[in-house]
Amino acid sequence: MPGNPWQRPASKNWHVLISLYPFLQLHRMQMVSYAIALLCGAAGTLALPEGARFLLDRGFRSAHLLLEACVALLLLGIFTTAARAAREALASWIGQKVVAELRDRVFAHALRLPAPFYERFRTGEVISRLGSDVTILRFGLPSVLGGALQHGLTLLGALTLMLVTAPMLVLPALLVLPFLVWLNIRSGRLQRIYSRREQDCLADLSAYTEESINGIRTLQALTREAAAEAHYHQGIGTLLEQVRRRIRIQAAASLASGFLIFLLLAGMLYLGGWRILHHRTGIGSLTAFLIYALMATSALAALASLWGQVGRLVGAVERLLALLEEPVEERPAQSGTEASIPSRKPAHLHFQNVSFRYPARSDQAALEDIGLEIPPGEHLALVGASGAGKSTLFDLLMRHHAPSQGRILLDGQDIGGLRVHDLRQQIAMVPQQPSIFSLSIAENILLANPRATEAAFRAAVRAARVDEFAEALPEGVHTHVGEKGITLSGGQRQRLAIARALLRDPRILILDEATSALDAENERLVQEALRTLIQGRTTLVAAHRLATVRDADRIVVLEKGRITAVGTHGELLECSELYRHFARLQFLEDRVENGSPEEMAQEQDRS
Repeated sequence: MPGNPWQRPASKNWHVLISLYPFLQLHRMQMVSYAIALLCGAAGTLALPEGARFLLDRGFRSAHLLLEACVALLLLGIFTTAARAAREALASWIGQKVVAELRDRVFAHALRLPAPFYERFRTGEVISRLGSDVTILRFGLPSVLGGALQHGLTLLGALTLMLVTAPMLVLPALLVLPFLVWLNIRSGRLQRIYSRREQDCLADLSAYTEESINGIRTLQALTREAAAEAHYHQGIGTLLEQVRRRIRIQAAASLASGFLIFLLLAGMLYLGGWRILHHRTGIGSLTAFLIYALMATSALAALASLWGQVGRLVGAVERLLALLEEPVEERPAQSGTEASIPSRKPAHLHFQNVSFRYPARSDQAALEDIGLEIPPGEHLALVGASGAGKSTLFDLLMRHHAPSQGRILLDGQDIGGLRVHDLRQQIAMVPQQPSIFSLSIAENILLANPRATEAAFRAAVRAARVDEFAEALPEGVHTHVGEKGITLSGGQRQRLAIARALLRDPRILILDEATSALDAENERLVQEALRTLIQGRTTLVAAHRLATVRDADRIVVLEKGRITAVGTHGELLECSELYRHFARLQFLEDRVENGSPEEMAQEQDRS
């Protein structure tokens, strides 16, 4: 079983459960009501044996006393039952509220985790913690609140009254209880360990399931269904092994606890019977004592069973807390320098000696000494081979990562001092593979600006040419697009992403290979929509196809994270060997297109 690096250090059960106090504190009045019901239920339960002792010792002496005793027992039983029902209802409600609030907080926290987090950990792990771990809490926390405290109070109260009723009969308990306590603590720790491993296995299965379903067409195309099934089956086997070990520990602890409890009862019964035979105690007192003993042993057995649940509960809480302890990009209340830049003017960007290395590849520079000034409204293109650093430059501008050296200025302000929210409000990106959500076309577009007017929405739809395909759909722009936009073509998804960017009305527009995966007709339609989008904005374009960037104001040539040339299309054809190489391969330079077959062969050899 491989270790999971994403775990908090192990701590004691009560330390972990105390960490839930801030969530319980939100329900003070309900917690007070719960405590009152808990105390009333325990008091009523512990008073019942005293009624039995009264009946046996004095209640049968007259019909009047017998009637009064029975009525008192009936009223006490009703009171105790009502208190228990109130306690269970409150425990269940408080537990579900706490779980709901914890789930809400974990999801909100996950939304604000930075990009490096999701580069290190799989999204399936987060989904598992929001799913299986929260489910354990959902069913385990009400049980702990509803049962553990009640049984704990009953156990303490019963032991106390046993001492008051017949101190000598408690002697066997002093011999057996230490073994019981040690056994429960030991089994609880082991169950907690196996429970955490079980949850880790579930997380791995969840992550693998998500990856497999998302890539189902690739798996089927590669005929890897059987291999995927075998891998999943192996994961199920590992999970069942952890479950088997946990159940074995639980069953062994239950067997040993039951043996010790009945040994204890037998010892108490023998001592009590011996005292009655020698006229040292009455039958009523012995009966009351044995009832208290039964209560204590029942509570102890219930606590032993609950201890295993507490171990699983603690394991789930630890995994959720580990996620909550991951540092977020920016909390909603956190403030940097407020963006004081006019919201409609094109941005002025300046990359000052920017270098960056990914933490996982610190020996290799993704970007090195990038110095680049982009005037307001400029249409700047980035050209380079895959891995040259184009997307990394965009990630730094979006503050998904921070530069290892240097800084990026937005209208003279270091973006590191701006609030992430304020910075990204000024940027829109059209990526190569836009994320389309399982919503309608209109809802997907309105994600960019939920408060947009109907007129602004319609204008964005028309400018991005979304209306050309949406009008043919059954419900127009209100048609549901399916999971990840599966009902839309690649060009339609791109145009939907362009409509988003138009509706956002950004100062900075980023086009990251926005047309590279499209056919000629779709590329033409998307390019026409992009011409509308780039007007009046500072635009950064990354592309492999030089035909899509030859009309840019300037083109930056990147090679292995460095800028090797900057200029217009015509200038770069003259001064940049790398750009000229790209142009020749794509038949953009007339000299090569009209050149001799020998020149073409030589260039092809160099490529």
